[in-house]
Amino acid sequence: MAKAPKKANPKNGNRRGLAIEEAYQKVKKMIYLNQFAPGQKIVSNDLAKRLDISITPVIQALNRLEASNFVTYVPNKGYFVSEITEEDARQLYKAREALELYILPTVIANMTAKNFDEIKEAFSLQRSEAKNLVGRRLILLDAQFHLKIASFSGNDIICHMLQEIFEKLYLRYRPEYLGSNRIKEVAEEHRNLLEALRQRDVDKALAAIRHHISQGMDRVVSSLQAEQHTDLTLD
Repeated sequence: MAKAPKKANPKNGNRRGLAIEEAYQKVKKMIYLNQFAPGQKIVSNDLAKRLDISITPVIQALNRLEASNFVTYVPNKGYFVSEITEEDARQLYKAREALELYILPTVIANMTAKNFDEIKEAFSLQRSEAKNLVGRRLILLDAQFHLKIASFSGNDIICHMLQEIFEKLYLRYRPEYLGSNRIKEVAEEHRNLLEALRQRDVDKALAAIRHHISQGMDRVVSSLQAEQHTDLTLD
C-alpha cells in the first residue's frame, strides 16, 4: 500500500517567509546607510555570509527588491543597486508634489499645538544633523520631516504612497548630489514651511511646498545631467 504523501509543515513556510523578510529589510537598510551605493554590484554569496543567512532567502529578497526597482538584475552579471534616471526623478517628484499639495490643507485644518511641536522636533533634528553635513542621514531626515507632516492628514493610504515615493527617490539617490549649498537651502525652505504651518496659512504653505519640491527636483535632475555629460566625455 502506497504511503500517503507527507503534509507540508506550515511552520517551515513561515520560517522561510521570515528569513526572506529579514534579508529584504537588512539589504534595504544597507542601501539606506550607503553600505551599498547606487550602481554597486551585490554579490549574493558574500551578502549571505555578511548577513549570516542562507543564500536562498537572500536571492528571493533580491528578487523582491528588483520588483520594487531598488536593485537591477543584469543577466550573466548579477544584481546591482539601481540608479535613478532623470525621467524617474521627474515622475517621482511630480507624484510627490501632487500628494503633498493635496493633503496640506487637511494637515493645517487638523493642526494642534502638539502636532506642530512634533513637526518642529523633526525639523530641529534635521537642522542639527545638517551641521555635520552627513548626506545619506540628512536625506532620510528630510523624508521623515515631510512624512511627519503628512501623518497629520489622517490619510494612511497617501502617507504610505509618499513613503514609497521617498524610498524610490532616496534609495537610488547619491548623497553627493546634496552639496553644502543645497543643505542650507533645504533648511531655509523647511523653515518657511514650518512658519506657514504655525500661522495656519494654507496659501503660504502650498507655495513653500511647491518651491521646495521644485528646487529638489531641479537639483537632482541637474546632477544627473552633469553626471551623464561626464560619462559621455569619458567615453
